[in-house]
Amino acid sequence: MKRSLIRSLCNSLLENSLILVPAAALLLYLPSYRFLALVLCTSFYYFVVKDESAVFAGLILLCFLIQVPSGNPDMRQGRVVEVKANYVIVSNRMNSILVYTKAMPVYDSVIEFDGISESLSDGKGFFRFPFARYCRMKGITTSVSPDTIKEIKPTHSLRGLLMNRIRSAEPETAAVLLEVLFHCSSSDELFQGLFRDRGISLAGILMFSDLILQYLCYENTRKKIRIVLTLILAVFYQFPYVMLIRLIRFGLEAAGLKGKAKNGIAFLISLRLCPYAVFSASFLIPLTFAFCSTDPSRKAERMFFSMHISSALFHRVNPLELLFFRRILPVSGFCWLCALLEALFGLPFHGLILFLDRILTWVNVCALPGTILGAGLLFYVLLQSVGFRSTKKAIWYRIGLFLLFQIFGLFHPFAELSFINVGQGDAMLVRGPFRSGDVLIDTGKPSQKNNVFTFLEAKGIRTLNTLIITHADSDHSGNQEAVTEAFSPHHVITDHQAERNVGMFTLLDLNDIDSEDENESSIVTAFSLNCMNILLMGDSSVNTEERIIRRFPGLQADILKLSHHGSKTGSSERFLNTVQPDLAIVSSGAYHIYHHPSPEVVERLNDRRIPYLDTKEEGDITILCLPGLNLLLTASGKIAIIRV
Repeated sequence: MKRSLIRSLCNSLLENSLILVPAAALLLYLPSYRFLALVLCTSFYYFVVKDESAVFAGLILLCFLIQVPSGNPDMRQGRVVEVKANYVIVSNRMNSILVYTKAMPVYDSVIEFDGISESLSDGKGFFRFPFARYCRMKGITTSVSPDTIKEIKPTHSLRGLLMNRIRSAEPETAAVLLEVLFHCSSSDELFQGLFRDRGISLAGILMFSDLILQYLCYENTRKKIRIVLTLILAVFYQFPYVMLIRLIRFGLEAAGLKGKAKNGIAFLISLRLCPYAVFSASFLIPLTFAFCSTDPSRKAERMFFSMHISSALFHRVNPLELLFFRRILPVSGFCWLCALLEALFGLPFHGLILFLDRILTWVNVCALPGTILGAGLLFYVLLQSVGFRSTKKAIWYRIGLFLLFQIFGLFHPFAELSFINVGQGDAMLVRGPFRSGDVLIDTGKPSQKNNVFTFLEAKGIRTLNTLIITHADSDHSGNQEAVTEAFSPHHVITDHQAERNVGMFTLLDLNDIDSEDENESSIVTAFSLNCMNILLMGDSSVNTEERIIRRFPGLQADILKLSHHGSKTGSSERFLNTVQPDLAIVSSGAYHIYHHPSPEVVERLNDRRIPYLDTKEEGDITILCLPGLNLLLTASGKIAIIRV
């Protein structure tokens, strides 16, 4: 009797294992609340299934709370196991370290390097990829930026030998082949369409091979070839997630599991082996497909959920790309085959690869920037939950509502002021409600380009109304050209203009000094936003501050962005006494050589009981302008209400 009960509960668990996959992903996403999440997920499983298999489900989920301890190695040599454009991962038995370099050493060679190891940490931001956390899930906790790297043992692996062969080709050809086969080209602008976002797609290789095999042999033979091909690619690429889960599925299928039971167990096993996959579309999108099954009538459902995943992960949605995803993906597999043939036999296929990529760039015309993770998400959820009846056509109305929010920026409907975390530099975004004017003030240094672009794209910005460069220092103007090319601002202001009207804003430049001293001549911007007076000081000096308060003796500000990252060269006692801000903002970086904000300035703020927030500690800082109040949010999790 007991044996029969246990068998019944195990069968129930297998049939409902797919329910556990989002729960396991949630446990990995929320490490700080994992025990609470475990209780909630197990309770939800019991509520859905309503039998005692919830006990087994809880034990399975408990496995995802057990973390494999990561070393904190002080390594100086090891084998190269992963190569990217700006870094490599070096492994030495059980320990791994991230080595920042543009030298791109060969796969599986043993290298020696110098430098001081540092703990990996994420720069705080609302929309940034949690790279340090991703690395920790792979067992990597430290990084090093060496001055020299020396190869002490050449590679003997197949992928290493292939990479060596490619690097001996012409630079243009080598760049194409390295990107397609290994996704480690040094050129950011090489591909504009097919490989721009996902690089080499292993799923495309598998899909292309399946497409060819169905015309060449019967199903039983195809199945054997698929297993062998997957195993070869898995060994060649050191068992990436896409290959690993496919091999697991083959094994479960051989054990007699089918349908949702096979998919659920495969996802759980692969997620336990590769917990970092929770940050990847290669896990989330197939999971969506598994929930929607392969029923053609549910194609719209798959597209609906895939659009949300794409918006949340990549801050953009391309409906055309998602609609024809299964048609486009095999093209990447074909390009991979062409690249392999050129690498092995010298056949001139790299031009064809570039041509196919250029052909597919037209798909990007339909790309809609923006993320669903905005203040308008609540209104969207309410409309989705009460706005449509459960009919066959309802899913298309839901898709239409999502596209409406994405196209018109309704996920970010309110006016706001954002201080983007760009380290030691400045970048501030001022937005009117419903895109009535987007103003970017400064762009940060060149190394912060991705962070600036990520923030702007997440807000759904395609075109800037105005770009203001306060002065020519690299930490303020370093990405001016890139921003101008990507976001086509209607106006670019680099010199003093007393007044500029942008949508609902009237931007005033309070500084009229025009000298050879860039800091002294910084554009100082003042404007009002939802009954708040904002003053952004650039890198202005004490002399500039003195001149401003002489010209505007009654000047006051609710929000003051301190000059020169909180340096003692600005924010004088007289200036603070005149302006009397309710909140000061410091935009500084974690560079010990600058010591910003300076102790003197911090003391002046404390003496006057002026609270301050530093992007170094808080990350991105945003003030949302809501009816009747202003809501301050920081990427570190702080929330405050600023009354109007």
